[in-house]
Amino acid sequence: MAKYTIVENDSISEMIPERDSSIKKYIVIREKDTQIEWKNGIANGKPEYEILEWIDDCTYRLTYDSSKSELSEDKKWINENKGIVVSETKIEDNCLYYKATMTTNEGQTISQDGIICKE
Repeated sequence: MAKYTIVENDSISEMIPERDSSIKKYIVIREKDTQIEWKNGIANGKPEYEILEWIDDCTYRLTYDSSKSELSEDKKWINENKGIVVSETKIEDNCLYYKATMTTNEGQTISQDGIICKE
């Protein structure tokens, strides 16, 4: 379950969006500066095409590639707010732990801790 921490001015709040129970897993294929994300398996539905701008060996900025598919309003909003900065926090066994952070144009900071594992 994704939990987001939102910091705005002097207040901190949490948001837990409703989970889509039809999604059992994500498949992520990464090649250098691009990433394709599939829900529930390759060739199942529409993939999300993402651009990775590497900041250092452990940190990149993720935006959505509008040249490969039409973006939802959420994805457009993320791009308009300069994307999501993803930082590796640790690697353990086959899993990478990360922190994803976005600072909106209004100065609000939204972050999420997550984990992605290799099968």
